[in-house]
Amino acid sequence: MAIMLPNLTKIGILIDFKINQDFIAKVLCINKDEPVTTCNGKCYLSKQLKKAEEQEKKQAPSDKEERVEIVYYYLKSSLDEITFSNCYSVKHNPGYGNEFYHFSLIADIYHPPEFNLI
Repeated sequence: MAIMLPNLTKIGILIDFKINQDFIAKVLCINKDEPVTTCNGKCYLSKQLKKAEEQEKKQAPSDKEERVEIVYYYLKSSLDEITFSNCYSVKHNPGYGNEFYHFSLIADIYHPPEFNLI
């Protein structure tokens, strides 16, 4: 939404200029006192567009102000605390590496229940 607002501001200025162009050319035009002028208020339009662009630059956030935070949460699941009753813990010989290394061997293969759909 914030990206579209500057474009809408310029479109609003252009629409206002087209609607009030005769008034702007006669009253607000910088070159209204010159006898032969082909400006028709376009000088006022360019002045308004420059003012809107300067205001847009002031409101635009600089790269230094932008900041992105990424927060990582770890939720401990129930699977982290499962202990298997049918597991065997096997330790390696301490002379061949890390003495704290072990693995669990599952003796049975789990088979999920079967459903008979009749």
